[in-house]
Amino acid sequence: MKPQTHSASSPRPGANAPRSRVKARERNISRDRQDLADLDFHTLRQNRIAQENTRAPLRLVPTETEIEPDTDAQTEQFERLVRAKPARAPRKRAAKAPCAPCHWGLLVSAMLLTALSIPLVYSASTAIALDQHNGDPDFFLWRQIGFALIGFVVMIAASRLAPCKLRGFAWMLYGVAVAGLLATKFSPLGASMGNTERWLRVGPITLQFSELAKIALIGVMADFWSRAARGSQKSMWPWLFAAVIAGIPLVLTFLQPHLSATLVLAVIAVAIAFYAGAPRKHFGVIFASLAILALTTVVLCKSGTMPGMKSYQQQRIAAHFGGASKDDAKTSDYQKLQGERAIMRGGVTGVGLGASLYKQGHLPAPHTDFIYAVIGEEWGMVGTLGVLVLYGAVVLFCFQTGHAATSGFDALLCAGVGTLFGVQAAGNIGVVSGLLPVTGMPLPILTYGGSGLMCALLGIGLVLAVSRAQCESE
Repeated sequence: MKPQTHSASSPRPGANAPRSRVKARERNISRDRQDLADLDFHTLRQNRIAQENTRAPLRLVPTETEIEPDTDAQTEQFERLVRAKPARAPRKRAAKAPCAPCHWGLLVSAMLLTALSIPLVYSASTAIALDQHNGDPDFFLWRQIGFALIGFVVMIAASRLAPCKLRGFAWMLYGVAVAGLLATKFSPLGASMGNTERWLRVGPITLQFSELAKIALIGVMADFWSRAARGSQKSMWPWLFAAVIAGIPLVLTFLQPHLSATLVLAVIAVAIAFYAGAPRKHFGVIFASLAILALTTVVLCKSGTMPGMKSYQQQRIAAHFGGASKDDAKTSDYQKLQGERAIMRGGVTGVGLGASLYKQGHLPAPHTDFIYAVIGEEWGMVGTLGVLVLYGAVVLFCFQTGHAATSGFDALLCAGVGTLFGVQAAGNIGVVSGLLPVTGMPLPILTYGGSGLMCALLGIGLVLAVSRAQCESE
């Protein structure tokens, strides 16, 4: 059976269906456009606002009904965290700069001298201890050990002083020293030994305030001239005030009488003024006045009419400058001659520790003023040069510390302590070697005596305080 065919003129079935749907869609679009055209802009805006208000509100914090209840442990932990203080970050300590070599050099040199003083004093004092202290050869040994330990504590305590307290500490020492000198001379507590009244006795303790006056004068002169050096360029008033400050302990020391300490105090006062930069033209007048005073003293001592000095002091000065009779010269120069012979006997290497011959009654003060002669006899030239090196190191390190100081007071304080050690060491060695007349000047640290040892270590401690402050500030 053949398939049925349609003619071209007859329409195909379903051909009108798509066209009808297209027309219906076009009618709907035109109707929507008409509806939109009928709505004004105000109505559209109101409809949009209404739709936005019907939305659920946005919440950043959940409501109470949405939060699960905490347990008691959680609540307690929360309250503990709220009450706890915020933890602080640990502080980092600033790294301190290492101390300069002069700091440790000064400390080591001072400790070596202190350690050497113990066997040296013991060796030089055994004969005197056996004779004067009930046959106890260790009498001076144990006392020197005690003085050294106390001096070490004093040095450490002084080295821990803050730089801002050094000025006030110096003036406090000055007041104590002046009060002690007054009490030594004008109170019943003053103790006499030999022909001098230099000690203050408080129970079993004897104190020599002339040694403290040296350190105190260094401190107050350093404070004064660090402030007044500029004013001294235009006026003489600073010199007058400095003369009053230095003159009080100087006169009180001279009245004891203690000639060597008086000379040291005078040198300290002039030296610190020189270091401070006072006008050089004024020093010409000062040095000329001192030269005239020294010449007058020698002339009056030769005639035995020097006021304020004991007869034995005048004889020693006259004997040294060739103005005494032969008998007086032998008596006055006895210590000096015996010291020279002891050094010559020691030679290069010495006779050995404890084998000194001149300490057995030939030297009147082998463990104090003439201990350098015992060193020369027992340790020879090697020992004496070694001691000189140690003193030179102390002086050098003091001046180096002062040179590196940032304030004028610190620099003058260090220079003053270095001057004190240098002048006293040179004076003692000059007496023993015959270059200077006998004045009773001790050798710093090595000479037996609590006041001298502790005050010398106090001065070292003040210099170490300056050096330590420099290390912490860098």
